[in-house]
Amino acid sequence: MAVGVITTRVASHGAPSGSAAASDTLTAQLGYGQGEAIQIQGRSASAPVSRALLTKLHFIPGVQAVALIHANPLGIKISAAKMGLRPSFGSVPAALISCAQLSRIPLLGRCPAGAQAAAIPSAGFLGLDHSLAATTWPAAAISAQRLQRAGVQAIFVGTNGSTSAIERARTALELAYPYLPSPPTTIGEFSAQNNRTTLEYEQLAEVVILVSLTIAGCTLAVSVAAGLTDRKRPFSLLRLTGAPLGVLRRVVALESAAPLLITALVSTGLGFLAAALFASAQLGYSLRPPGAEYYLIVLAGLAASLGIIASTLPVLDRITGPETARNE
Repeated sequence: MAVGVITTRVASHGAPSGSAAASDTLTAQLGYGQGEAIQIQGRSASAPVSRALLTKLHFIPGVQAVALIHANPLGIKISAAKMGLRPSFGSVPAALISCAQLSRIPLLGRCPAGAQAAAIPSAGFLGLDHSLAATTWPAAAISAQRLQRAGVQAIFVGTNGSTSAIERARTALELAYPYLPSPPTTIGEFSAQNNRTTLEYEQLAEVVILVSLTIAGCTLAVSVAAGLTDRKRPFSLLRLTGAPLGVLRRVVALESAAPLLITALVSTGLGFLAAALFASAQLGYSLRPPGAEYYLIVLAGLAASLGIIASTLPVLDRITGPETARNE
């Protein structure tokens, strides 16, 4: 189930990380407050940005635009439908942005005609893992003076994509806000990091599958060995009556391997079914099946389990001799 959900989420959210606009736009997340200041190490993380910093950013060669995401004193929220989410997701807190600045960073969306400010998702919900360029955000009834006085949640710096411009802008932001828990990153880097973390969870889930199947094989091997010990006299009598050793081995293998294979098959099917239901109900996506790596890991786990079970079969030959069938 975990592999199915993670694969679906990565497939549905991973696209923008490689786009040129995402790779060229730097962002510094300062805070997520709705009008109030966020305190980090005793300092406000949602405070007005100094003119000196804006001037420094604008004078960096290769920097094309700077956009400030302001805290929202109006209490506006963004609907889930506007962000391309299911209605059951509800609404998310909104932040405010100047339309003049938004027009210079189209990656974040656009304003309605004639608007001076727009309400966009708050910095923590800004959709950095999927494209917002085609979204028209609702207008915000706020004056330019009041917007400038509102605290800043995030700074977006649009560049021409050159390493020099990105790194100099990153350094300027780090010097201005050294107390932030995470350094400024491009949207592409942010999305790629999220995807990388998610894929690590997927690999962890696959390791759990491999280990659990091996443990299941060991458990069955112990059960087989115990069962052979308990039934060594009946098996010995069967051999004395002419039953070939190969037939007895196939009986033991069948009663041990069949439950393992059936359980693994049913569990896999139920896991994918649960993943499909979760992805549809909670994420609004259709299930994306995992790649060949997942199936290879499952097959490797089953093969290891069957190998462990097979290693117990030679015991059958040693404990079912004629002496075992002799009555005292």
